[in-house]
Amino acid sequence: MPSVRRYVWRVLPLLLLLALYWPGLTNWFYQDDFGWLNLRRGVHSTHDLIPVLFAPKAHGNMRPLGENAYFLILSAVFGVDALPFRICAFATEMASLLLLGGIFQRITTSRAAGLFAQVLWIANTGLAPAMCWTSIYNQILSGFFFLLAFWFFLRQIETGWRSYAIAHWAAFVLGLGALETNVVYPAIAALYALLYARSHLKRVLPMFLVSALFIAVHFHFAPAPHEGVYALHFGSRMFSTLATYWMWAMGPSRLAAALLTVAALGFAAWQAYRRDWVPMFGLAWFGIVIGPYLPLDAHQMDYYLAVPAIGLATLGACALAQAWKASTIWRGLAAACVAIYLGVSVPAAWAIAQWHHARGERVANVVLGVAQIHESQPAKIILLDGVDSDLFWAGIADAPFRVMEIPHVYLTPGSESHIQAPAGLVVKYTLPEALALPALRDGRAVVYQAGGPVLRNVTSSYRTTALALWKPDAPRFINLGDSAFADDVGPGWEPCADGYRILRKSGSVRIGGPRSSGDRLYISVFRTGRFQFAVRVNGADVPLTLAQRSGELTEFAASLPTGLIGQSTLEVLLVNESPEPLRFGFLEMR
Repeated sequence: MPSVRRYVWRVLPLLLLLALYWPGLTNWFYQDDFGWLNLRRGVHSTHDLIPVLFAPKAHGNMRPLGENAYFLILSAVFGVDALPFRICAFATEMASLLLLGGIFQRITTSRAAGLFAQVLWIANTGLAPAMCWTSIYNQILSGFFFLLAFWFFLRQIETGWRSYAIAHWAAFVLGLGALETNVVYPAIAALYALLYARSHLKRVLPMFLVSALFIAVHFHFAPAPHEGVYALHFGSRMFSTLATYWMWAMGPSRLAAALLTVAALGFAAWQAYRRDWVPMFGLAWFGIVIGPYLPLDAHQMDYYLAVPAIGLATLGACALAQAWKASTIWRGLAAACVAIYLGVSVPAAWAIAQWHHARGERVANVVLGVAQIHESQPAKIILLDGVDSDLFWAGIADAPFRVMEIPHVYLTPGSESHIQAPAGLVVKYTLPEALALPALRDGRAVVYQAGGPVLRNVTSSYRTTALALWKPDAPRFINLGDSAFADDVGPGWEPCADGYRILRKSGSVRIGGPRSSGDRLYISVFRTGRFQFAVRVNGADVPLTLAQRSGELTEFAASLPTGLIGQSTLEVLLVNESPEPLRFGFLEMR
């Protein structure tokens, strides 16, 4: 019977995880997932592995394990089958739950407290999106390495074995490759050593030097942005951000969060008075791990709570374990607090899991539907109509069809009018009327209505409307990497490949002219280092200014002479002044 109880104690949290988040286990890809799935397209030899694994990506972050290796390896083996990715995420979280139970049992000598900590962490709404969205596997892997390193540290303290010390360091260093927030792990280990094993504090201090070195290297190769949602803001606003995350962690109900806050802080203070530091250690875990996110006040996300919530789960579990040994009144109060927390958090976590699953299912309907259409009609241009804002951001903006190696998939002309997105973004996914009109007229394009569970062929009715209303004006957007725009690309270019065209010396492009004095010509190049090129419009040189750098793409803007306003067509000549070839992406007049 004791062995059976031990087995149940270990298995029950894993079953609870599956019961609450099974929609995440069967979820498909969406949004940022497609950008990471495209990583394998950049690996052509072993020499490409180092930059693919370690070069800064995704807003300047360096996460070789939490993102790059995860997507690179699984996509190389399984392609765009989402189930292996989801199984890996769930397996990692299950390992973390087992570690949490073992850690807390060691700290409190209570198996029940370990079980309570696991259950409370599972129910936290900060964990819910991480269990459903493949792109934020880094949060799950980060938590695993936090717990693994701490577990090895406890074993090192208990046994004094050198092997545990080596494993402790290995888990800490690997955690830095999962998520940059793991730099704060030494603060957690040092605090525990200060409270319970001061002789081991000196073994933790060198880790602070490694974290400092990692931060220096990270910001050297990936400088922090000075504007946008990922810009860092240090100051009093960090306290407001901390309060927001605290309230989110306590549950979606403000009243329940307020009551639980009073109970949690009161219990931690009382136990500290009694020289029991475990609840305070849980509070410190929350504060330390959420700390790196506080300067990101413009990018507050619920999944940033996935790892900090471990601290609150340990605090709550300690309170339950203590109350169960006390009088009936304290047991009743503890049970009431748990009922409030689970009563508001579990339904919210379930709703989050269902929302993410529905979003992934909607994207799968479109992307896999297009794949079937392309398989049956490989030469056709596929136009998607009826794509709304959410579907655009979830299933179009991150180029899923490039992952699927399906060319010539565009939104129908005019789609930008009902999609909420920055100016100039939707047009990159829209086929201009000047190209869509002859393609429909000649039968080279098909139109499908998106939004439902099945793509619906509306080519016939759409063609009738297009022939009656559209005008064959010169396109004001040119995708140099798509052969559908070949008629507007002049001599001097190499054939388009993998979404770009290579320019060695000079090449011309035909594009629609400016309609007002505010219009400028935007040119994007797949390169972020130093390079030079010149632009001539209708034979005259025009000045270039840097518009933005994003990921691997650099965009320039060219101001045009007022005499060109109203001209239907412009001849643009791009001259490469760099010694090596340049890869060009888009030209746009806006």
